Amino acid sequence: MLLSTPFAISADRDSPVRQFVERSYRMRLFGLSLGLVCIASVLYQNAAHVAVWALLIANACVWPPLARFLALRSVDPVTTETRSLLIDSAMGGVWIALMQFNLLPSVLIALVLSIDKIRIDGWLLLMRSLVVQLAACVLAAAIHGLEFAPQTTMLTIVASLPLLIGYPLAMSVSAHSLMQTVRYQNHRLARLHRENPVEVLDSAQ
Repeated sequence: MLLSTPFAISADRDSPVRQFVERSYRMRLFGLSLGLVCIASVLYQNAAHVAVWALLIANACVWPPLARFLALRSVDPVTTETRSLLIDSAMGGVWIALMQFNLLPSVLIALVLSIDKIRIDGWLLLMRSLVVQLAACVLAAAIHGLEFAPQTTMLTIVASLPLLIGYPLAMSVSAHSLMQTVRYQNHRLARLHRENPVEVLDSAQ
């Protein structure tokens, strides 16, 4: 579960909080890069306005480093990163509306964002993100005009494959890396306990 106690982030790159921020940054950058291809295929076919294209580029290219910068400079980086995760969900809702509810990419984006929230902080964060995503979708539809075109073309199906395949694989690699780190730390703690059990017990207390 995410930590909630405010603290200044450690400059140590091995600190758990910094690792959390960096993992979130990498996954956000990777996911939005793949999502850009998927969403762009729909915008191209819908002859989207240049402002919508600018928003897509900003969301995929500017937002990930900005979210990382805000978290690393925050007094409470975990809370800041949690807010960024909710912004991710809000933007997902915006893109669903701007894609005119094109079926495959809309479901895929909602699913990827949901899995991401469960992976990070379980069902509570998922419920919060779904509420934010729905509200952003309704607002975007109201501003842009409620248009419903759920048909998915072959172009969009092909453009969705990188996100459909690549992001779950990236999450699996990230989870495996985290598991390996925990396993190494447990082995190291066990070795220290064998060598000096009193010192390890005192440090644990």
